[in-house]
Order: sequence, then structure tokens, then C-alpha cells
Amino acid sequence: MSDTGTAVATAMTPAVDEPTAIAESPREVSMFERLVSDPNVDVEKLERLMAMQERVIRYRAEQAFNEAFAAMQPEIPVIAEKSRTNNGTYAALEDIVRVVRPILARHGFALSHETEWPDAKTVRIVGILAHKGGHARRSVFLSAADSSGNKNAIQGLGSAISYGRRYTTKDLLNIVTGDEDDDGQRAGQHGAPDAPAGYDDWLTDLSALADEGTARLKAAWDQSQADYRAYLTKYAPGTWMAIKQRAAKVRA
Repeated sequence: MSDTGTAVATAMTPAVDEPTAIAESPREVSMFERLVSDPNVDVEKLERLMAMQERVIRYRAEQAFNEAFAAMQPEIPVIAEKSRTNNGTYAALEDIVRVVRPILARHGFALSHETEWPDAKTVRIVGILAHKGGHARRSVFLSAADSSGNKNAIQGLGSAISYGRRYTTKDLLNIVTGDEDDDGQRAGQHGAPDAPAGYDDWLTDLSALADEGTARLKAAWDQSQADYRAYLTKYAPGTWMAIKQRAAKVRA
């Protein structure tokens, strides 16, 4: 199966020239209640004020989400690919969740999935990353049944659901997976030195490009810093192989 997914942010940002300090304090709530009950208040102006308050609340929630996500991202490690198929290794959903669940909790996030059926032969998985501040980000995976390995119809749909949940989880959290023997063991182990500055961000971006196919991945690789390429191929060859395998599976 080829990877297809899209992350969709849900919040709206207020216009630059709008006020950005309408507090949600009891005083403001009481003020709105008085305005609503006052027959002399201009209803149109009140509706505009309430709409502006809603936009500010959504804006603040998105800010809180982005700040928490930025703080969480460095804590998510490269996850080892412990499961195997005839086509190679992969990180199972349960292995991913086991690693990220406590990290999500520390930063106020919750991850969930919805399963939808657009028609009898298609499944739609919606991954939802929600923050305690109220903002949520979504990733959508749409697929027919997975017919590989002589699966029957029910098994094929079950496989597609499992794959969709795994894909959307990786997409929402920008997760990198790799060979169990090489990933997560770079610095201080097996004699590997610390990675060059900026290497982790580069590796994350490189892995994301695998979903765009081999040509896009190769172009980015050729333009990368030589010390990044050398470190990856020497100290984490399993990760690089997994990235290339993912890119090769993308349909032209």
C-alpha cells in the first residue's frame, strides 16, 4: 500500500488589525450576559463582538497548541522497526503508541482515531491530535481494502484500518522510524559521536519527503550537507534504508 495522508489544522487566526485581548474571565462573561439581556443593545454589534471573541479564543488555542508541540517534538525519538513482513520491517502501531503516549500526556496532548465508511469498499481513517487548550489537528487516510497476502475481504479492511491509524499517527507527530539496531542508539553508544548540529531536523524533513517518492527524496539528498549524509549512512544505515524503501513504494 502507498502512503497517502494530509494533516489539516482546524483553527482560524484573527485579522492583524483586530483586538487580541478579550479575556475569558468571569467579569467578561458577566458583561456579555448583561449585554444579551439589555433590549437597548445593538444586536448586530453584539454579534460582531461575540464573533471576534470566538476568533481570539481559537487563536489563543492554536498558539498554545503550537508552543506545546514545539516543546514536545524533540522528545519523540526515532522508533525502532521491530515488526517484519515479506517486504521488510516496520514500526507497529502498538510500539509507536507505547513510546509516544507518556510524551503526549506530559505536554497536554491526546491522540484518537475515527473510522468512517464512505462506501462498502472504502475506509476513511481520521487521526486527531487534540491539545488541552482546545485546538486540534487532523490527518486523513483513505484506502480500499488491503488485498495483499491473500487476505479475505474482512481481513483486508482490517489491515487497511490498522495501516491508516499507524500512518496518521506518524503523520501527526512527524515520527521517524528505522532499523532496531541503528536507531535511538547514536550518541554515546556503539562508539558513535554526537550528530552534527541540525542533523535531527534534517532527518525529520528527509523522512517526510519519502512520502513524495524517490525522485523528490533523491533531489533533497543531493542538496543536503555532506556531513549529514555521511553521519546517516555510517551510524544509522537502517534508518536510511527504511526511508528509501518508503519512497520506492510511492506510486508515480
